[in-house]
Amino acid sequence: MPHRPLLAFDAGGACLLASPAATEAGIRCADTPLPESIRTRLAKGHEGVLIETWPDLALHPSGLWRFWSLPGPDGRPSGFLAAPGPAEGPIPPGRDAELDASRWRYLLDEAPDGFWDWSLVTGQVLYAARFQTMLGYPAGSFAPEVSEWAGRLHADDREPAFAALRNHIAGHAPTFSIEHRLRSADGHWLWTLSFGRIVERDDQGQPVRMMGTITDISAYKALEGQLREREALLLEAQRVGDIGSWSYDPERDMSWWSERMYHIYGLPVDCEQRHREAHLDMYTPESRHRLDAAIERALHSGEPYSLDLEFIRPDGERRWISARSERVFDHVGNPRLVGVVQDITSRRQRDSELRRQAGLLTEMSRMGRIGGFEWDLRDNTLSWTEEVYRLHHIEPGTRIDPDSVHALYDGDSQARLNVIYARLRAGDSDYESAELCLFTPEGRRVWLRFQARSERENGEVVRIAGVQQDVTAEREAADLIEQLAHFDGLTGLPNRFLFRQRAQAAIREAQAHGRMLALLFIDLDRFKNVNDSLGHGAGDNLLFQMAGRLRGCVRSSDVIGRHSGDEFLALLNPISRAEDAARVAKKILETVSVPVELQEGHLQVGCSIGIAVLNGDGGDLDGLLRAADTAMYAAKDSGRNTYTFYSEEFRDRVQRRITLESQLRQAIVRDELHLVYQPTVYSQSGAVAGIEALLRWTSETGELRSPQEFIPIAEDCGEIVSIGYWVLRQSVRQARAWHQDGLNFQRIAVNVSAVQLREPDFGQNVVDICREEDWPTHRLQLELTESALMRDSETLVRAFELFEREGISLAVDDFGTGFSNLNYLTRFPVRVLKIDRSFTENILDDIGKFELCRAIIGLGHALDLQVVAEGVESLAVHELLRNQGCDESQGYFIARPLAADAMAEWLRGHD
Repeated sequence: MPHRPLLAFDAGGACLLASPAATEAGIRCADTPLPESIRTRLAKGHEGVLIETWPDLALHPSGLWRFWSLPGPDGRPSGFLAAPGPAEGPIPPGRDAELDASRWRYLLDEAPDGFWDWSLVTGQVLYAARFQTMLGYPAGSFAPEVSEWAGRLHADDREPAFAALRNHIAGHAPTFSIEHRLRSADGHWLWTLSFGRIVERDDQGQPVRMMGTITDISAYKALEGQLREREALLLEAQRVGDIGSWSYDPERDMSWWSERMYHIYGLPVDCEQRHREAHLDMYTPESRHRLDAAIERALHSGEPYSLDLEFIRPDGERRWISARSERVFDHVGNPRLVGVVQDITSRRQRDSELRRQAGLLTEMSRMGRIGGFEWDLRDNTLSWTEEVYRLHHIEPGTRIDPDSVHALYDGDSQARLNVIYARLRAGDSDYESAELCLFTPEGRRVWLRFQARSERENGEVVRIAGVQQDVTAEREAADLIEQLAHFDGLTGLPNRFLFRQRAQAAIREAQAHGRMLALLFIDLDRFKNVNDSLGHGAGDNLLFQMAGRLRGCVRSSDVIGRHSGDEFLALLNPISRAEDAARVAKKILETVSVPVELQEGHLQVGCSIGIAVLNGDGGDLDGLLRAADTAMYAAKDSGRNTYTFYSEEFRDRVQRRITLESQLRQAIVRDELHLVYQPTVYSQSGAVAGIEALLRWTSETGELRSPQEFIPIAEDCGEIVSIGYWVLRQSVRQARAWHQDGLNFQRIAVNVSAVQLREPDFGQNVVDICREEDWPTHRLQLELTESALMRDSETLVRAFELFEREGISLAVDDFGTGFSNLNYLTRFPVRVLKIDRSFTENILDDIGKFELCRAIIGLGHALDLQVVAEGVESLAVHELLRNQGCDESQGYFIARPLAADAMAEWLRGHD
């Protein structure tokens, strides 16, 4: 904006024009006549005279004003100009000066603004030199025409400028004032302020003369743009951060608020500025007291404040702000407060919830005797929660290091920890768990369940964090109960009850999956003679040693136990052929026949073994026991110290198996294998959740072979690997075709054999097939049996890690019929449990099966798993399981296994 006020007067001293700078300084023409004394001196030729005083006008530090006269046609002054301050020192009065037009233009050109004088009668305009040089033109280059100004107007400004000019000339506006752009000599646009007014009218009152100035405001406009941009940025920053700014004038007890302040306090933007007391009244009593005291300290001692305060909006809502302020001084030294407030309601709520959760977690940790730890590998620092200190019987806060803690554990636990930490640090595993044993300073043994996970930064393992829980009581109680309830007190072998429990589970699994197993009924020959001749002590010693030898003859997957007296049972699970059972029987015969060293001397005994084979097609434990017992007596009848199979017909079965294996190989060549599909639906909505692909074999004679019959053979002979990949490729290819036809389903499910899982590249091959067939991996589900998950191999872990990254879901098929150890549910990325059809069959009449299904559903949901019921044969069963929270149903009630075309028709009808 112009920085130097300029006034124009007529010959009588009346103010004609006040420049914008003069107006800003508070000078108005109506209140500012030129004193006659000054006019007289100027009329006498005292040109440029300096006046020391002028009532009410002291705009220059010196208090002086300079004046010029405007020469008229007759040589007498037609008007006067005035500007504050000396321009070039005082001019002695009485200096002889001729008032001509050239001198008048010189005086005009000394002003910072470009003067112009426009005759509305002739249309001629007098442009001062400053007007022209301001635009980059030499003085005198403008013609006395309005077009010199109008022709340089920016196209967007031309109409507003003309409108403002017409408005003033018509008497609708007291002055002509407008900001616009003019084209400068170098082609750039210069922001200017045109200001003027009519200074002369004819006898009829019509305007005949206008006078005014033009001012360069480019710097002001640039600054104005910067200020607008900064204001916009500030407003946006305040909006994003929910921050408001304010200032407070204590002398006037008035506040200025930014727009965001009103939003934070829930007030309309146009409400009156708030006084201090009115503002304080918005706060709760405690917050009001603290804020009032802080304001007093800030005003009187200059102490800034930063407070978290609670206030109440007009609508009654309670909210929190973070308020900061400090004292500043204005240009005359009066104190003011400036500050900001930020809405922190959400943060306070989160902090409150976090504190509540932290307190709850601490209490739960104490109650559950579970604590957390973190080991920073970069600086080798170990951090414990208080509960971990208590678990290790160390005073909380005691300085600890990994090496000293390591030494607290027993040897086996130290070795396990070494392996765990090595795997985690090397990146071979992201998660490890174990049960560890340590001894307190008092010598008490403590069992801790240890779980740890590695954390990475930029791909490097930088820390290991986890939890430890005291499971001593559970471990000791479980060990004692297990020992008393399930193990024989003499031999340490499973007793009859535990053997029956394990054997029945193994039989159910074998029947569900069509696997073969064998029961060996072992009876020591002439044991009664030992008791009778050497005493029961010798007999007990003999039984103890025989139990140890029998353990060494069987696998960990087999079930062995003491039946009664001198009778032992061994359930071989699984076996591939009857010869496997015979081989184990021979090994037992050889081992038992080795002389036993007793206190009474060396003793050699033998045994008779009866073998009963279960081929996965029916039968129960009691029937198997009877058969094996009968075969054992047959062995005794055959001369003792030998083994006998229960059924002579078993040879026919062996031959049938060999034949079936040959036929299967031919079936692969002849393309006799094919797929059928069975849908799974969501229990609540009925929408199609997935489609399971099922392998079928129809021989060239039209005979339909059971999967339970030929899949185990395919596993034994190795053909299951190539068959499995064929099934996977055909399944995803068909799924893609259905999807392209617009049929709705979520996923395609494919069964996977344990043999396939042992393939080194199985995981990558699955992913590659999906990509080759253009099927998204997250829509593939692999169904595995519980026994397949028992093999915790590196190959299995790598495959499952790949599946988890690719979104491939894993389902446990026939859940509940396999091993009782459920650790795999947390060790592997299982997402789905499928309740075996043996549990859903007759569920309406069997409360035990109902309770089992409900327990499995509860277990699945507790582990955040989807639960699918197989074998849903009726609406009643479907609704029963749905009401128990079962997520999905599969079975004949939904649909029987269908060929691909029939499956497509079913999907269309289901939609």
